[in-house]
Amino acid sequence: MDSSGDPADLITAPRPCGWVRSGERWDLWWNGRCVATIVPHASAGVRLWLETSTTVQAKVVAAANARQARRYAERWCAVRLCPQLRLRAAVARLLQPAPDAGGPPKPALTRVQRQQARRLAQAGAGEMGRIKQALALRTSTQARPRPMF
Repeated sequence: MDSSGDPADLITAPRPCGWVRSGERWDLWWNGRCVATIVPHASAGVRLWLETSTTVQAKVVAAANARQARRYAERWCAVRLCPQLRLRAAVARLLQPAPDAGGPPKPALTRVQRQQARRLAQAGAGEMGRIKQALALRTSTQARPRPMF
């Protein structure tokens, strides 16, 4: 039996976000669903399907190339999905990775890297102590009244 349809795999698989390419097709994913799809078209260059929860029907648009279609889709979907934000902020939110996705896991630090990090932290703590002492000394000398002669 094929294990790709296993519900446990679906739960642990990262949710797509932003633009995802599969072959000739581009899909814009947001909040776990596809809101825009770009596919090549014989006469129009590319065809763009736009669909959000706020629209009743999907909108189909022709574009000269995939780059133009992506820019149009980002702005069209951002305005409808995040109406409370300005356009630039809405597009940024639409394209940012989901908080639970987080990207690939970071590899563990090696022993040498841990030693370097510890030494750097110790040196930084020593420098901060010297800076605080110098600032305290400076403020204490400024608080005393100067002689007037």
